[in-house]
Amino acid sequence: MPLSPAAGASPRVIRFVDRYMREGRNVLSGYDASEGALYILFLAVLAAHKASPHLFALDNADHGLNPRLAKSLFKMLCGWILDSPEARQILVTTHNPQVLDGLPLRDDRVRLFTVARTDAGRSVVRRVEVNDKLLAMAEKGWTLSRLWVMGHLGGVPNV
Repeated sequence: MPLSPAAGASPRVIRFVDRYMREGRNVLSGYDASEGALYILFLAVLAAHKASPHLFALDNADHGLNPRLAKSLFKMLCGWILDSPEARQILVTTHNPQVLDGLPLRDDRVRLFTVARTDAGRSVVRRVEVNDKLLAMAEKGWTLSRLWVMGHLGGVPNV
């Protein structure tokens, strides 16, 4: 693929095919792809590659992603990690409520924590557990993202 002379050349170049673009003009290099597409590829490799670390952390894991795409990605990412033959653990931070809706919290291997500050400035970490109250609210249509934004899970400042 033709690349800018300023781009570092490699014998292997990743290509993406955009199914919505006109045939013949729908092949994009990794240099042309969106940051979100590259991030999804990065997470897929981390989850699937046999040499990836057994423990890794992702800060602002929803960076560069459409909110609904973030939900779907984290649903898939949890599946990839939980179904992996290798024991893996991911620590994730996010400010995107939609990511929460992609978490299978009924699986005890998946844990959700909120972090908040006290009036004295101390950080308080609390696990969000699936309990009868949470399940009853879910039955009424309350998603995790909605519960978080409305302050029912904690981890949001009282502004």
